[in-house]
Amino acid sequence: MSRMFTPRRVAALEARMREVCARALDPFIGSGGFDFVRNLGADLPMRMISELLGIPESDQETVRDRIDDGLRLRDGEAPEPGGPSEVINDQTMFREYIAYRRAHPSDDLMTDLVQITFEDENGVTRPLDEEEILNYAGLLAAAGNETTTKLIGWTGYLLGRHPDQRHMIADDSGLVAGAIEEILRYEPPSPVQARYVARDVELHGTTVPEGSALLLLTAAANRDERKFPEPDRFDVRRRIDHHLSFGYGLHFCMGAALARLEGRVALEEVISRFRDWEVDEDSAEWAHTSTVRGWYRLPVSTPS
Repeated sequence: MSRMFTPRRVAALEARMREVCARALDPFIGSGGFDFVRNLGADLPMRMISELLGIPESDQETVRDRIDDGLRLRDGEAPEPGGPSEVINDQTMFREYIAYRRAHPSDDLMTDLVQITFEDENGVTRPLDEEEILNYAGLLAAAGNETTTKLIGWTGYLLGRHPDQRHMIADDSGLVAGAIEEILRYEPPSPVQARYVARDVELHGTTVPEGSALLLLTAAANRDERKFPEPDRFDVRRRIDHHLSFGYGLHFCMGAALARLEGRVALEEVISRFRDWEVDEDSAEWAHTSTVRGWYRLPVSTPS
């Protein structure tokens, strides 16, 4: 799967990302404000992952909204059995796209999923079967939408709350990439990951038995003072060799390069139009999910 997110394919999207940002932001110049999530954060990642997957523009918002609704928890209601996995594995959403790409191959991830061959756990070289393609397509669509939407929301929130940091970035565009890394460290969109323990393993002198469920608090690790001096201080100039918001090692996020580029482009395009903004905390709305953490709405006011 990681072969699908090559640097060439990701880098080729930058010009298109800037077009999407301009279309989203330009109408709000001089208007007094916009919503970092509903007007930008929910739009840019959806357009990019949909175009990578080959989902027609006419269907992109529908796919995003269905995923978003399926991941949301509602106050006073217990989540449905299966939860987010049922949304990701919903096989009705992508059958038509897969069938179309079988007949009309193109340079997109859906075509890759249809055509790729690999060696499975039995040593057999084969293509993905229909169920595997559907599951991977759903996983990519969900992950490509939700996490980067939350990253862009946190960008608006943290830089709104720290105007001194925002002004440093506005005065020095070379700080943008590092600022995105600090935002990812400080408020990771995916703060926990669960794992099933396949065999007994000893961690820090404690044996974790086979069959255990293990919850990894990656957000806490990102604020470990043994790794990050003054970890609770938000600092866009912080030097970070790596954080854990994309995982690490074998489980490193295969879409990390895409998310980083989207975050960088979004911040550059916002700050080139709006040097100053203030978060409207009374109107902001938290996103209630069991998988990602961030904002569903984040209105900000800007100088008219």
